[in-house]
Parts: sequence; C-alpha cells; structure tokens
Amino acid sequence: MKDWPGLSSLFDWMFVFTFVAVACWEAWRPSRVTVTPLTLRWFGNIALFVLVFPIGWFLPLLSSLGASKIAADHGWGLFHQVTLPPAIALPASFLLLDFFGYWEHRLMHCVPLLWRLHALHHSDTDLDVTTTVRHHPVEFAVQAGIDAALALLLGFSPLAVLVYGGAVLLVQTFHHGNVLLPARLKPLSHWLMTPDLHRVHHSVAYAENNSNFGNLIPLWDRLFGTLRRQPEGEFHVGLAAFAAPACQRLDKLLIQPLLINAAPGLAANARSRA
Repeated sequence: MKDWPGLSSLFDWMFVFTFVAVACWEAWRPSRVTVTPLTLRWFGNIALFVLVFPIGWFLPLLSSLGASKIAADHGWGLFHQVTLPPAIALPASFLLLDFFGYWEHRLMHCVPLLWRLHALHHSDTDLDVTTTVRHHPVEFAVQAGIDAALALLLGFSPLAVLVYGGAVLLVQTFHHGNVLLPARLKPLSHWLMTPDLHRVHHSVAYAENNSNFGNLIPLWDRLFGTLRRQPEGEFHVGLAAFAAPACQRLDKLLIQPLLINAAPGLAANARSRA
C-alpha cells in the first residue's frame, strides 16, 4: 500500500469527527463540572496545537512515519532483517509500538527534564477533549525524535506506523473526554484505554497520576503493575502548583517548563522525607 497521503488524510478527518463528537458528548453529559472558564482553557490548549502543528509539517523526517519511510528505503531496522508475513508483522509492530509508547510515557513522568516538558499536559485544571492536544512544542519535538529513532532502529513499516498513530490519536481524543460512559460500555476498559481509566492518570494525587500510562490498551499497565481503575477519595484534576486560572493563559503555558522543580515521583519522595 503506497497511498500514504490518502490514508493520512482519512485519519485527519476521523480525528476532526471524533474531536467534534466528543466535544458534543461533553456538552450533553459531562463527567465533572469544570473549574476554569472554558474559553480560557480552550484558547490556550488549541493555541498550543497550532504552535505544534508546523513542527510536524515542516520537519516531516522528525517523525516515526518519516523515519519508517527512510528505514524501508534503506532496509534498516529489525523488521527489515527478518522475513515475516504481513499477518504477523503488522500485529507485532502494533504491540511493539504500544509497548514502547507505554515506557516512553513512564519516562516522561520519572525523568526530571522530560517531566518539565510533559507536566504542561497534566497542569490542565480540567480534563476534556482539548487536553488531547495540550502539549508543549518542545515536548512534541523531543517525543517525535524518540519515536523516529525507534522507527529507524526497529524498522517498523510505514503502514504500521501510520495506522497505529491514527488509532492512538482517535483513542486519546476519546479517553481525554469529560464524558460518562453508559454502564453497558464500562467493560470496554478491560481492552481499551477509556475515559474512566485515563482520568485517573490526570489526578492531582501522585499515586494516581503515576498509573494508567497506556496509549491504546491497558495490557502494559496490567503487566507492569501500574493499572488503577478508580481514584481513592475525592478526585481532582491537574497539578496543585498550577491550579490558579491565570496559569492557563497561553504565555504562562509556554514558560511553564521553567517553573517545574522535579518529576512528580521525586517531589513525592522529597515530601515523604520532610
């Protein structure tokens, strides 16, 4: 399959549709009452997405898809050194991409320099569909570089990277939603990262935001002991140091990495020793 632009455009439109659908669902049946003015948060979150978008547009090689094309052209990476039928190679690539996505997310939480960048995503005082695109431009560039390096090292096919990336974007748009799942859909969380699971990851409590790192499926959290199905006690979203509405202004969001002192685990350990 060589029609990458066509498939990429399909996922772009699916993302727009999912974003609008989840936004309407939030307006109809929200899971939690918001604490910060919607217009302030939406402006900041969407403005960050607008700032991030040109990085992928003007630097297409700084992405797992661009790197996978280079690897395919030159025969680089593990998957180009072994012969596997597509029926095995594609699922294997999906599992490996999701496995590395899980550990990449965990590193974002435990390495202080990476946490400085990733904390912006967690400092949202509310959690809704726009939180999906709330990432610092520098974090986006760093994460894209890591993904590109993995694609070169392992030789994922462009098809696997494109389809996995599209699937993750759609699922993340869904699981960031401030929505209530109907009771009949609750069992979905055994197989897919749902809003019920992911909102725990955005808890202000360290023990809770240090859980549910999976991008697509909860398998890795279950295997490595980081799965948490429910918060303990009263639930609040965000980071305590950035709870004030003024912290959601775009200028404050862009300088936030300079104001973070330590990764959440290090900060929690420091508090426990005090």
